[in-house]
Amino acid sequence: MINKHALFTRRSALVGGLGLSAAALAACTPGGAPASSNTSSSDGGGDGPITFWHYYGGVATAPIEALVKRYTDETGVEVDIRYVPFGDFNRTLLQAATGDGLPDIALVNAFDTALFADSGMLLDLSDRVAEWGQQDSYFAGPWATTQVGGATYGLPHVADTYALWTNKAALQDAGVQAPTTWAETEEAAIAASGDGSFGLVFSGINGVEGATAWLLRFLAAGGDITEFTSAAGTTAMESFQRLLQEGGVSEGVLTWNEDDTFTQFRSESAAMMINSASYLTSLADEAPDLELEVVPMPSDSTAVSWLSAENLTITNSASNPDAAWELLSWMQQPEVMNEYLPVRNKLPVRTDTAEDPQWQDPVKKVFVDQLEIAWAPEEAVAPASAEIFAAAQLAMQSVLSGSSTVDAALTELQQTTDDALGA
Repeated sequence: MINKHALFTRRSALVGGLGLSAAALAACTPGGAPASSNTSSSDGGGDGPITFWHYYGGVATAPIEALVKRYTDETGVEVDIRYVPFGDFNRTLLQAATGDGLPDIALVNAFDTALFADSGMLLDLSDRVAEWGQQDSYFAGPWATTQVGGATYGLPHVADTYALWTNKAALQDAGVQAPTTWAETEEAAIAASGDGSFGLVFSGINGVEGATAWLLRFLAAGGDITEFTSAAGTTAMESFQRLLQEGGVSEGVLTWNEDDTFTQFRSESAAMMINSASYLTSLADEAPDLELEVVPMPSDSTAVSWLSAENLTITNSASNPDAAWELLSWMQQPEVMNEYLPVRNKLPVRTDTAEDPQWQDPVKKVFVDQLEIAWAPEEAVAPASAEIFAAAQLAMQSVLSGSSTVDAALTELQQTTDDALGA
């Protein structure tokens, strides 16, 4: 297994939050309401360095620090950049808000943007964005995550999507082709299993990360993230149940994170995997002879992928919001991002950035194209999404482990979802 610290996977980008509600955050945050774009806790004239907090650990730390250093080199503006471990990030922001110690800029999980905006911790950037006039340059999905109550509370930084990775030789040996639908995926996974290998691997580990694959199946079946006791919920759960019962996947998926899933695929112990673009460089380096074909996520009643993203925000305690905005807008330039993104194995959030020839590579293009169909929770659901996703994994786990029926698991998941949404 590869060193978990050697890769910054989408796991760290999705686990968004600690189960904190917007109300709980607001109760601890000065004002308890979104800050206006024309207001700040200071007069906006701070002359110290811009403070910038992020949660990019491992090999992802150096690229963001190098990007910020480049800004300083070009402009002379000092930036005090601080890494906070992802597991502590939201809590640290909350604690900083109670003591008026927020940074000028916070890089936050896209799904948490509404949570922090509702709490009053973020500056409304609507006026700046309107004057800037570049909002139409973004893919719709990433941009939507910055919108709360009709206002803009951040700028998208990077994105990722999920696809179906296939080992062409393994599928050919099994007499099947790369699938395009979930029905074909089941058939291919079962056909390619045997002799200690499995047809399909994905992360099903306890927690938010382990919910992604099943939620993708659910969404493809036409599911609504607020309604799990539906035909889509049954379809998705029975699909994964069949895959396990007929040997298409291993029981090990319930203990595997995305690094483990990648290891299974890289070592050719699996013919297909569901994963993000984060591992492209690692696969090329570690298994250069593997015949890779990446295809879009399988469809059912609809075609859908998963959006993993981060947003750059300015907090309501920024000592110099104008200087912070200058840094954010500088980071959005296509020529800047097209140097930064390949090092991160991340995707562009802007359509003009995606026009660069490097994104026309056949494999990368599959991931980029899926930005058009990448799902993210709507504004009303986003603050509770971490709790819902974790409950979805538990439902899948209970069915695949045999401890619950499909109906009982979905009923319990629905109850947790209703409670999380205050329904």
